[in-house]
Amino acid sequence: MSFPLLNPFGHVAFQARRGDVHTVLIDGRVVKHEHRGVDLARAHEEVERTVDHLRATMGEEAWQKGMDPDIPETTTLDNPYTYTDYRSASTHSR
Repeated sequence: MSFPLLNPFGHVAFQARRGDVHTVLIDGRVVKHEHRGVDLARAHEEVERTVDHLRATMGEEAWQKGMDPDIPETTTLDNPYTYTDYRSASTHSR
C-alpha cells in the first residue's frame, strides 16, 4: 500500500495493480478468486460486443468525436495534484 492515502478512490484507480485484487464479483457472480478464474478470451469478446453496440447506437461520427474530442490549444487544464496557490477562475472558486 502507498502512503499517504489522500484519495481512496484515486488510489484504487491509479495505484492498485492486478496483484492487489483478491476477488472480483460481476453481477453477483465471483469471476476471479485468489488470482484464478479469469477467462480473458470471453472478457475480450464481451468488451468487443459492448463497443460494437455503443458505436452502432451512437453512430460512427459521434463515436469518433468522443474518441478525439476538440480541446482548444489555448486551454490550460488545472492539475488537482499540484500543491501550489494557483487557482483558475474557470475551475475553482475562492
